[in-house]
Amino acid sequence: MLEPSADWYREIAAWGTASPGWVHGLALFGTQALLAVFAVLTLLAWWRADRRLPVLLAPLLAAGAAWLFSELIKNIVRQDRPCLVMRIPGGTIKNCAEVSAWSLPSSHSAAAAAFAVALSMLWRRITAIVVLLTLLEGFSRVFIGVHYPHDVLAGFLLGAALGAVSVLACNNVRFRRKPSQPQ
Repeated sequence: MLEPSADWYREIAAWGTASPGWVHGLALFGTQALLAVFAVLTLLAWWRADRRLPVLLAPLLAAGAAWLFSELIKNIVRQDRPCLVMRIPGGTIKNCAEVSAWSLPSSHSAAAAAFAVALSMLWRRITAIVVLLTLLEGFSRVFIGVHYPHDVLAGFLLGAALGAVSVLACNNVRFRRKPSQPQ
């Protein structure tokens, strides 16, 4: 484990635990809801920017692939979650027993970054919003106590790569119409 990452985890997770109860509820809800916000933004991008099928598919495929690959990587790396390894006075916001055992990379962060990169490439006007939401998603994973900062960073890198690949792949797919029959 990276020592600076562990130190940041201790500070951020302890800050989260010390926050008021309503902040706990908001953080737990928000860390899940942000991915739904990305799905809604994908529909908005498709509707406002370009109603081609790749614009709708690329962010959704990117996020799904990011989640899948991050879970596969977790099972290879097998890094314990920080809430299992490190003791935060008062525990963590998220009960560690409610999450899977492995933490590297963060699947939520990977999916958020995949959505963000894909959406930014397809509709540049939305870039600032999706970057902010992605950073908020990553921070929330440390704040509630289930990831180290380096887990989040690894998720961001994985998701960003898959977001870009997804857009490039979907833009290269040609949806062919059947040729007209001569009359």
